[in-house]
Amino acid sequence: MEISDLFLTSGPIVSIKDRKGRGKTYEAKAGGTLMEPAAAHPIAVLVNKNSASAAEIVSAALQDQKRAVIVGERSFGKGSVQNIIELPDHTPTVALKLTTASYWRPSGQNIHRGVDAKDTDEWGVKPNDGFEVKLKDDERLHYLIQRRERDIVQGKPGAAPKPEAKAAKPLDDKVLDKALEYLRGELKKQ
Repeated sequence: MEISDLFLTSGPIVSIKDRKGRGKTYEAKAGGTLMEPAAAHPIAVLVNKNSASAAEIVSAALQDQKRAVIVGERSFGKGSVQNIIELPDHTPTVALKLTTASYWRPSGQNIHRGVDAKDTDEWGVKPNDGFEVKLKDDERLHYLIQRRERDIVQGKPGAAPKPEAKAAKPLDDKVLDKALEYLRGELKKQ
């Protein structure tokens, strides 16, 4: 909630509701907001099918408050609130993890994907219209391999790079490319 609050000046961020619909809504505060005015600082948030929980709270709040454009794939849909209850008189410690509530977007939609949820149901965070970037499994694998090869530091710590070491190639990242396209377009409007 604190991350969302950095980019919002007012309005709801997220609501937590129990099974009976009772709960609490967390609101953005005007103080401490970054990148103001919002019109001069467009934001694109990248999500995919593995974006879950806190990532969904942030992206849903920024999307519903029209502060950011969401780019990528629909998120995972993990909007459950869980409490851990330690059971007394057990060594080693034994605990019970209970789902006690769920997270709800400012728009009133549930973030959590239920057991029987269909793709046509409302859950998680979907990219804004025109910003969905579907990746095939081979594209996703190619990206992950590129990242692994690029992020591995070669040689010993402190040693000069070998002359034959290649400069890092840009990643093939369709989602990032789409987000940059949007941001560049918004900045050109100014």
